[in-house]
Amino acid sequence: MLGGLVAGGAEGLVLIQDSVCCEGRTLLKSFVEASARRGESVHVLSFEVPEEEFQAGFSTEVTSRVLLHDVFRDPLGWAGQGSAMTLGEFSAAELVGRLAPAWPGPATVMLDSLSWLLLRLPFPSVCQVLAQLPRRAKVTGMRIARLVALLHGDLHQPGQLETLHALARAVVMLEPAPGTATPGDEAPRVAVTSHRKKGGKALQKPSSLPQKEHFTVLPGFILKHLGELPQHGISKEDSTEDGRVPATADPTANLTFNLCLSEAQRQAKESVPLPYHFSQEKKSSLLQTPASQGKIYYEPDAADDIDEEDPDDDLDV
Repeated sequence: MLGGLVAGGAEGLVLIQDSVCCEGRTLLKSFVEASARRGESVHVLSFEVPEEEFQAGFSTEVTSRVLLHDVFRDPLGWAGQGSAMTLGEFSAAELVGRLAPAWPGPATVMLDSLSWLLLRLPFPSVCQVLAQLPRRAKVTGMRIARLVALLHGDLHQPGQLETLHALARAVVMLEPAPGTATPGDEAPRVAVTSHRKKGGKALQKPSSLPQKEHFTVLPGFILKHLGELPQHGISKEDSTEDGRVPATADPTANLTFNLCLSEAQRQAKESVPLPYHFSQEKKSSLLQTPASQGKIYYEPDAADDIDEEDPDDDLDV
């Protein structure tokens, strides 16, 4: 699923949520590299790192199609550099004017990072810009196919993360791969990906558990898929060795009591009749219709006071 997202399989807001244990900027650059090679115009709003650091590692072909709007250099406009983008320009109207299409066709906007904005601007206003930007750009003739934003999950409250997840079309949550000793740009990582259709239904594979994918980012920011991960953290490719399936643990082993029945115990259990299980003979005797109907005969006692007009006359009321 992650490879499909990088290849342009989702439109709208795509969140890459990382943490201090697993960085996500290299995956964001994979989206930049894939979008540029598809011929899209790529706009990068760089808030956290300078322009030179973000462009490091890209080929000349990719950088020629990337328009980087540097906010890191002068975020408040104090230096008076007119070409640099400032924090006050983060609005739907201002961004559409700055993100004028340099090439015909769809455009991809990268935010590095969304957390930088959320720590400096009101949360509702940032969400409004994310929702209004594609519609405002469409009015001017510009088509923003997707917004890819890097989000540092350990810097925000759970309620804010849930709101952003509901706003996004796809969410990629990054985790360090099991057994990774030293983190790095090419270190294996785990992506837990959820994709929501246009109708609003969220898709996760398998249906009951989210899909975990093992991946790495090669030089040049090429995404390499290493296989899916089950819940115990071992990839499907490594789950078998020499064609042998690994043995599963027996939950009934090492117990102080016995949960299993022997063959003799099972036969004895099956031979015991169930409660209220009647035999055919007893069923036929109970269901047999009697030859004559029964009658009830009542003989009153001498002390009985039977009065047809007032049957309750003998009651002390």
